[in-house]
Amino acid sequence: MIKINNSSIQFAANQFARLLDASNVPTRGVVNVLLPNCREYIDCLRGTTWSGRTFTPINWHLKSEDIKYIIQNSEACALIVHADFAEQAKSIAELIPANNRFVVGGELHGFRSFNDIELFSNTALEKPLAGSIMMYTSGTTGRPKGVKPASPKNEAPPCSNSKAGAMLLQQFLGEKHNGPHLVAAPLYHVAPSTYAEGAALLDADIVIMEKWDAEEFLRLVEKEKIVSTFLVPTHFVRLLRLPEATRNQYDLSSLKFICHGAAPVSQTIKQQMIEWLGPVLFEFYGGTEGGGISISSQDWLKHPGSVGKPRPDQEVSILDDDGQACATGTIGNIYFKANENRFEYKGDPDKTASAYIDDRYTLGDMGYLDTDGYLYLSDRKADTIISGGVNIYPAEIEAVLLAHPAINDCCVVGVSDEEWGERVVAAIQLFEHIIEDASDSSLLLEDIARHCRQTLASYQQPKQFIIEQELPRTDTGKLQRRKIRDAYRLLYSNLESNKENN
Repeated sequence: MIKINNSSIQFAANQFARLLDASNVPTRGVVNVLLPNCREYIDCLRGTTWSGRTFTPINWHLKSEDIKYIIQNSEACALIVHADFAEQAKSIAELIPANNRFVVGGELHGFRSFNDIELFSNTALEKPLAGSIMMYTSGTTGRPKGVKPASPKNEAPPCSNSKAGAMLLQQFLGEKHNGPHLVAAPLYHVAPSTYAEGAALLDADIVIMEKWDAEEFLRLVEKEKIVSTFLVPTHFVRLLRLPEATRNQYDLSSLKFICHGAAPVSQTIKQQMIEWLGPVLFEFYGGTEGGGISISSQDWLKHPGSVGKPRPDQEVSILDDDGQACATGTIGNIYFKANENRFEYKGDPDKTASAYIDDRYTLGDMGYLDTDGYLYLSDRKADTIISGGVNIYPAEIEAVLLAHPAINDCCVVGVSDEEWGERVVAAIQLFEHIIEDASDSSLLLEDIARHCRQTLASYQQPKQFIIEQELPRTDTGKLQRRKIRDAYRLLYSNLESNKENN
């Protein structure tokens, strides 16, 4: 656990900004960081974005080739790495001038010590300037893509991301907005860092978990009287797995705001979290590119499954593949009205163009609006299964599967089918106690199939269930569907080939 007193953040940030000045990192230049959850991440974020520069964190789980790609694609001028990532650092060092490479938490050949910031003044910057944050997508569908925001205006800091985090916290928490904030998810993702910096701007102290542990999370909430945090659905599941006696031994009454997003959450899991902690969950839907629909616990209980209603200044449209508006309740492509600050995918004009229809952009998701204007997600367009000419949305099937008491996690994909084009296959991960108690998996699978028949249309029902020990997810809880889909398509392709050969 790392505890950061709020008053110290700006001092270290000022020193880092001056270190960048001395290293000739230009205004609007890009600063890459390859850091775990640590104090220095916060200092680099503030120092970069208060001195007119662009902050770009790198997911340290990525392979070296993807890390190299981000450094080159972002046109980085400086790099800060942690000594724990020495192997990755060696492979990328040559991409950055020696004077602009810094190491945190130890020594590394060819890198300057981050402690060099102590050579510089921590007094207020003479000409503070709002910078920007350029995030790279997680890369679950190919190369990471840099979401480059519109060029920032020449105005005072903080940057737009940090402002947004502070505004949401203040709006929801009111006078309690400056209570301690707990970072429980990886900071290199946009939401955890946005809310951490937003909380810091509201004079909150920051407590950082270096790695996730469900009971440690509860202990820290009680000990530090945590008021706000950001979690993902995977965290919810792991918290709810704790024995009830363990959960009940901690005083969590200080916790007033849990923002969650980044991945879909089952209605059952969210309902259980609200019943346990009260109406403190606040869900958002958006992406690195933008968006930003949200829903409180109170509204969600009235509209279960929704991700919220657009703000009065925000416009959401559901369009078909021809760009025409869909009727209320009809699933289509979700588009947001773009403001004057249009984003682009760094170095990929074709990808950028494909995201826009006139003045509207999409994150690639599908969904519908109900008669009250609330948005419901169906799936990502790329994940849609087409069987017999009918669109099938895996998320709808997965929601039904997760309601079965034996299923801990699941992933629905389409595999090739000679007659129908694609057929539905479900990968399921069972709860451990179910695996131990089940003497005959075939009986269990029959029960799961029966459960699906009670709710799903015939064309939606999985044609096969495959039990997996664990399903691949990113550390923000996103299901790495492509890995499963590719593996199953190869498996079924080989089976078909063997049939033909025999």
